[in-house]
Amino acid sequence: MIYEDSLVSRALNIIIGSLVFFVFVAGLTYYLQSSLILVKQYDAYTHWAVVLLGLPVLAGLIQRLLRITYPMFTTLVGAIGAATVLYPQYQKFWAVPPTTMDMFIYLVIIVGIGFIASQPLKTTFMMAFRRGKFSMPGFSTGGSKAKPVRKADMSKTQRMQVQGGRSDMVAMIELLVGFASLALSLFSIFFLSQG
Repeated sequence: MIYEDSLVSRALNIIIGSLVFFVFVAGLTYYLQSSLILVKQYDAYTHWAVVLLGLPVLAGLIQRLLRITYPMFTTLVGAIGAATVLYPQYQKFWAVPPTTMDMFIYLVIIVGIGFIASQPLKTTFMMAFRRGKFSMPGFSTGGSKAKPVRKADMSKTQRMQVQGGRSDMVAMIELLVGFASLALSLFSIFFLSQG
């Protein structure tokens, strides 16, 4: 978004990215929770799918379009802000007030889903599995050594990430965070829609 490499531009990127995530997630979640428009028109599954999947994905994609430089940090700050604002409001919306654990699970879900949505998915998969086999990076699975991917076979984005010090292990952790958040989100959608 802001392409100068200065302290001011980094701070603006963090502030703008955090505000984008906060406004979309907190604002739209508050609207959906207070109006229950999706529950009335469709069902509780649709409501919770939009709140736990749709809104973080939308906020992450907007961060990606804005080319926010530090998406993990801005997503985390925006999600903490959203959870801090929404938690007292949930006390009003829900018949049984949510616990601190509920807030923590919500925070983990929206951070993971929002961060993965802010990343090019193809690049994340390619970096995580670029050795050509499904294995944890850095761990040997036998006597055979995987052939590293040549820089000519990589996209410009992938080359920049490799040059920037992004390792296979970081890409694998990003992918696992995304899958864990997705699984937790699907479980929560089912669980919350039942009650």
